[in-house]
Amino acid sequence: MRAHARKLDRKRYYTLLAVGKAELKWDDEFYYGIWLPMRGATKLDGRYSAKTLSDEQLVKALEEMKRSGFVVRHASGNQATGSKKSRALADDAQSQKIRALWLELHAAGGVRDASERALARWIAGQTQSSVGTEALQWLSSEQASRLIEQLKQWLKRIQKKAA
Repeated sequence: MRAHARKLDRKRYYTLLAVGKAELKWDDEFYYGIWLPMRGATKLDGRYSAKTLSDEQLVKALEEMKRSGFVVRHASGNQATGSKKSRALADDAQSQKIRALWLELHAAGGVRDASERALARWIAGQTQSSVGTEALQWLSSEQASRLIEQLKQWLKRIQKKAA
């Protein structure tokens, strides 16, 4: 006989998603308008809500957030896994757009790894740089604009192929 599965602490997951949204510096438009619906959320009181996600979807949503760079920390402030330092994510409009397009590509099946690390590797390849411009905050406005356009074209090709 299987042991009874533990009941998911949904309130903790809601809190973690809210903290992750803040730490990743996602605005409401992206989080509620794009990210949550892509995870299966439906509308509650006029906007998409994590409360409409199933337990499985909640767990997957948090895992996706972790792949995007969110690090769950214990109440003491220590990271839950290891002590690897990470730089703060760029929070300008172009960086947010690049991340949003990257996540859309992942949802559409064009990108296997939606993590911030995978995005940084892709950026390094596109900018063909050896000086560390894989970090979004080190891109020039021109480079960021070019990457946004490349991501849009890539997404169009994936969507066209799916249609």
